[in-house]
Amino acid sequence: MAINSSFFSSKELSVGVGIDNAAVGTAATSYESIESESVSPPTFNDVKIERRGGSGSGLMTATTDMFHWGKGATIEGSVSGLLTDELVPLLISNVLGTPVSSNSWTVNGTSTSNTTFEHADSSPLSNKTLTFAYNGVGSSTDDCVKVPGCVITSLTLSADPNEDGGRMKFDASWVSRTPIAIGSTYASTATSFTAYRETYVYLGDYGYNTKVDNADVLLKSFAMTIENPIVFGGFGGNATEGAPQTYVRSVPEMAITVNPVLKYDANCAQLWEDARGSDDGVQAETLTSPAFEMTSAASDANRTISITDGTVTEVSWDEGDYLGLNVAIKARGDNATSFYLKHTP
Repeated sequence: MAINSSFFSSKELSVGVGIDNAAVGTAATSYESIESESVSPPTFNDVKIERRGGSGSGLMTATTDMFHWGKGATIEGSVSGLLTDELVPLLISNVLGTPVSSNSWTVNGTSTSNTTFEHADSSPLSNKTLTFAYNGVGSSTDDCVKVPGCVITSLTLSADPNEDGGRMKFDASWVSRTPIAIGSTYASTATSFTAYRETYVYLGDYGYNTKVDNADVLLKSFAMTIENPIVFGGFGGNATEGAPQTYVRSVPEMAITVNPVLKYDANCAQLWEDARGSDDGVQAETLTSPAFEMTSAASDANRTISITDGTVTEVSWDEGDYLGLNVAIKARGDNATSFYLKHTP
């Protein structure tokens, strides 16, 4: 066979995300484009069985001793890109395990009820899962794939006023256990996405006022990570072999951490003591409420990220153009509004 003379640009690779269509684990029909710097295909954790049956006598494993098995195996992936107004409700709702129904999200840290839903559920809970679609280089190759039933287990939002024009980025890790048949996984037909949006989310959208330990501070940069693990219960949901019967969120716990880098001054100097606490054997220091908050207005803000009660887990110098303080604050579940995020386009 002669060498194929076609060459492709890596810029042709693309990824999109949409809410599962009608039911959990059913591939979406409409997708938002993700403006990503690079596109990595999902990882299929198929069980690859290799055994010596004992019936052959060869130096190496025989072909008849090797098998693929995909039912019940997880599919994993990650995607990063620039955050837009359209992506906010999809990503935030999914990682928190709440329906896409409004422009604000609240986590009740005192709740003892885990979010659960069923495979193929067509109730309003159906928008608890997403489909990530990956496009290769189109009709001449077999490299396009859609993965339904995805749950984001980790989402990081970050921004720096001196990078990318202050635009906010995201980095998401997802997992699915919705079976995709081996042998018909990939397609040569690309999935249709929306055009790239220009409705970027900027750090300045939340920059009217920032508080840490209820003191006014100046942000050098910002990052926030929401980790919300998933447990797949059962095998054969909705009579689909390998699919989970139940999805259980926040096991063993949901963890929300913000990592602001602050201009160092007297307003944030107390954080050194807060990181160590008040005495041996005393519970970790709780920051003055709000432990962290950045908002677009003094009141009735359209865009707010707030942690009511938090504990400093790490403090270090940031030696840039001017001295800063790198802080890690973990949200605590002491309040019915432990975490609050509002994003009105």
